[in-house]
Amino acid sequence: MPTYKRSAVTAKEGINFVRSAVESGGSLFIKIEQENDLGIDALLEFIKDERPLNKQIAIQIKSGASYYSHEANECAFPVGGHREYWSRHPLPVFGLVYVPALRSAYWVDLKRYLKVNPNASTIRFPATEANQFNNVTFPKLFLPAVVGETPILEIDEAFRLARSKEPAETYLGLLVLFRRYPNNKAVWDELVQTFIDRPAEKIPPVLLYWLAHIPGHGDIFYFGETVTPSTRTYARGLFNQFEVPDVVKLLSFIDEEEQIGRGTLGQSVEAIVSSLPNASSMLREIIASAEVDMRVREFAVLILAMNEAANAIPELVTLEKAGSWSAGEIARHVKEYGGINPYA
Repeated sequence: MPTYKRSAVTAKEGINFVRSAVESGGSLFIKIEQENDLGIDALLEFIKDERPLNKQIAIQIKSGASYYSHEANECAFPVGGHREYWSRHPLPVFGLVYVPALRSAYWVDLKRYLKVNPNASTIRFPATEANQFNNVTFPKLFLPAVVGETPILEIDEAFRLARSKEPAETYLGLLVLFRRYPNNKAVWDELVQTFIDRPAEKIPPVLLYWLAHIPGHGDIFYFGETVTPSTRTYARGLFNQFEVPDVVKLLSFIDEEEQIGRGTLGQSVEAIVSSLPNASSMLREIIASAEVDMRVREFAVLILAMNEAANAIPELVTLEKAGSWSAGEIARHVKEYGGINPYA
């Protein structure tokens, strides 16, 4: 007697759940029939305000409790024999895990994950509010994330997520606060306090780029509402809270290979540090401290030399004697050319 396995029912539930979320959001769900399934279950064609966005993605759907760990709050997506197919697919490829008990699904960018983790046999990713997929989050979070737009959240919801202990939720909350509410002064309280309160490893590096919109620099690009002079003045006042440990934390974000140059995170760090009213004294304290990592001290002396030229030579000489080759090179450059400008 033929049987109809429960796994087939669950798989169909997952496909129908995803289809419902996509179609209720006004986009198109184009199912690939099983006999043509090479590792892709459907294509999504994004529609916004009844107009096509000329953007498609491919998706693979896994359904059932076996793909979700309640204890770890984590989804597990098997790669199987699909690694090359997904990696070389001409469209972005996303994985969705549907969890029947939660009546929700969670998504991951499969191609991006495999690019970073080329040898992974199982794709593991947390199930958070930031990657939740359902009728509500499809138009508000998923579609904007895929097409490069700012997610849609009310400000109170964004504040709540910004204070989460889950990194993806923190990033989502801060992103929405900055992009959608840049002239709400409480947003700048949140951005600055997030930097001050959290250890460096818990801070999304892009937060420094957002903070750098206050002093500004040549590679700041606005999308949507710009920061007003009033907001800028308010946020500058918040920057005055920064003390030496905060400046050390700022400098620690500069990439050792990229250094300080146009379009780098170091450019944002330099803009923030140089804007501080007592930047010179704090930089000199950092340069003089043997307890601070030499790499951080070198970035501090470079910024000092950028701002003070020949007046920074004593600190450059001191740091060279402490074993810094780059400090000696900067000192010779300043003596020869009268200053130093990494952006020139």
